[in-house]
Amino acid sequence: MIRRLVAYDTGEPGRVLSVADRPDDPAPGPGEVQLAVRTVGLNFLDVSLCRGEYPVRPEPPMTPGVEAAGRVVAAGAGAEHLLGQEVLACPALPRGALGDTVTVDATVVVPRPSTVDPTSAAALPVTYQTAWFALERAGVTAGRTVLVHAGAGGVGIAVTQLAVARGARVVATAGGPAKTGVCRAQGASVAIDYTGEDFVAAVREATDGQGVDVVVDPVGGDLLARSLDCLAFEGRLVSVGAAGGPPPPVDPARLIAANADLIGLSWGSQYPWRRPEAVAAAYRALFDLCDSGAVRPPVSRVVPLAQAPAALDDLAARRTTGKIIVRLDEEERG
Repeated sequence: MIRRLVAYDTGEPGRVLSVADRPDDPAPGPGEVQLAVRTVGLNFLDVSLCRGEYPVRPEPPMTPGVEAAGRVVAAGAGAEHLLGQEVLACPALPRGALGDTVTVDATVVVPRPSTVDPTSAAALPVTYQTAWFALERAGVTAGRTVLVHAGAGGVGIAVTQLAVARGARVVATAGGPAKTGVCRAQGASVAIDYTGEDFVAAVREATDGQGVDVVVDPVGGDLLARSLDCLAFEGRLVSVGAAGGPPPPVDPARLIAANADLIGLSWGSQYPWRRPEAVAAAYRALFDLCDSGAVRPPVSRVVPLAQAPAALDDLAARRTTGKIIVRLDEEERG
C-alpha cells in the first residue's frame, strides 16, 4: 500500500482531499516510468481541479499534483535508460503526483541536474514554464515593459525574474505592502498595491501615459478587462489563469480599436505533450538561469503530505506568497 492524497468529490481542497492508503501502482507499461516522489509543487490549478473548474476535468476519485521531482524506480519497455535517474515530471491526470509514487509517460520526464535540489526543482515546471511561454508568445525582449498581476505569487515571481533576465522592465501588482515588497525584491521596478490605488492609473503614470507592452494575467475576473486599458499601442495581454474567477467576455471590437492582442495560455494541459521539444529547451534554459542566479525559485513553505489540503486552501484564499512545496521523500517518511 502507498499513501496518496485523494479527492472523492469536488469542492474546496480542505473539504474534499484526504490522505488515503491505496494499492501499489501497477508496473509501468511501455514508454512509462514510475517515480518515488520526493517533492511536489502546489499550484492554483490544483485548487481548480478540486473545484472541478480546470479545463481538464478528471472524474473523482482524483489525485492532484502536476509537478514532481523524484527518482525513477521502475521503467517500462523503451524507458529503461531512465531507471535510477533523478528527474522532473508532469503527471497526466487523474494520476497526480501527491502520493508516495506516481507513474508517468517518459516523454514528460526531464533529468534533474545535481545543481538543482528537489525542493527548488518542484517549483519550476508549472510556474516557470508558464512564465517562459507567456513571455515567448508575447515576444518580450530587452527594453519592453511587462505588467504582471499577482506579482508576489508563484507565476508572478517567475514572470518577474524571467522578464528581468531578458532585459525587460517589470511593473507588478499585489495586495498590501508586504506583497508589494516581495515584488520589488524579485526585481520589479514598480510595485502597485491594488488594494490602495487604481492600478490602471498607476500603470499609466509609471509609463508616462504610454502603457505597457505586455500584460501577464494569472488572476482573470474583472482584472482582465481592466488590464486592456493598461496596454500600449500593439500591446499583448497573455491570460494564464483565472484565480479571481472567470473573466467577462471581451468584445473583439475593443481589441481592434486598441490594436491589441489577447493570448490564452494553459501550459500544463497542452505544452508537455504537444510541444515536448520546446518544453525540454525551456527546461535547459531554466536550469542555466538557476545556475546563474537569475532564477531563484521562491519557496515560502515546505509541508508534509497531510498538510497539503490546508496549504491549498491558503493558496486559494491568497494567503500565500511564492511557492508551497510538499515533501514526501525518504527523510519525510522516516
